[in-house]
Amino acid sequence: MSYRQHSFDPGAYDQPGPVLRPYNWVQWSGIALMAVGAAIILVEWAGKLGWLPRWVEDTGFAPISLILIGSVLVSSRRAPGTPITDEQRAKNRRTLVITALVCAAVLGAATVIEFQGA
Repeated sequence: MSYRQHSFDPGAYDQPGPVLRPYNWVQWSGIALMAVGAAIILVEWAGKLGWLPRWVEDTGFAPISLILIGSVLVSSRRAPGTPITDEQRAKNRRTLVITALVCAAVLGAATVIEFQGA
């Protein structure tokens, strides 16, 4: 007796589309959270540089978590995905190969510089 679907693929998922506009109240609250997180980071940096009084000593991970939660809220409403065509897949593959080559070149140059003792 078998109860499993033979065509079920747990690793398959639809590629989500762009964020839907106009924003609803959830997305706007995400924008507000991201703005508050960015403002806290800027106030902390300005205090460390001496441009403002040090109102905030050390925020830790709190403003970054506000930005992350805000971005999740903004991305909560997405358009349906569009299927990837073969030419888009080839373009993505080409971009990935170029990016990997550039990263390998930078890593190789950093390794050479590190072991030369410069």
